[in-house]
Amino acid sequence: MVVHSHVFFLTRDPVSVPVARRKVRSRVASWGVLLDEDSRLALNTVTSELVTNAVRHSDRPMLTVAVYVSVRLRRALVEVYDGSIALPRRRQAGTDAESGRGLELVECLALAHGAERTEQGKRVWAELALPEQSVTRRQIIAGPRRAIRAVLRALPRPGRPPIRPPFAPGSTRPRTAD
Repeated sequence: MVVHSHVFFLTRDPVSVPVARRKVRSRVASWGVLLDEDSRLALNTVTSELVTNAVRHSDRPMLTVAVYVSVRLRRALVEVYDGSIALPRRRQAGTDAESGRGLELVECLALAHGAERTEQGKRVWAELALPEQSVTRRQIIAGPRRAIRAVLRALPRPGRPPIRPPFAPGSTRPRTAD
């Protein structure tokens, strides 16, 4: 199973939030993962919330962001490491409050999420669903066997006609039916 991963570092600064969103989004796109509107919104929002919390509550100058994607499992995992040992907790935000809803958003958008202490602080993570991926030309070139298996799995099974090329190799005329 192929799992793509990328780790990058950011300064603990509010400017890092849009930078993190952009880096995660562009890395996922570079792996050939197609996002629909819902998964793009979830990925952007969860990344923003995790990094924003780290920027606000950490006391160290740097943050570490990691993103992992398994196309086969249709999952993305976003992790943020910071220097604070205080684990995030859900708060009751007032109707006029401008903050305090981050974990609630993450909880709504993620399949699973959590936080745990590490030797240097804490790790906060969220796992997100990805839409079903079609087989791309890039995947076919990179791994023909895997791509062929994916195509065969996608085809309907019962009564499936055999796949034949429209032209015989080396011929310019269409093949005749058998």
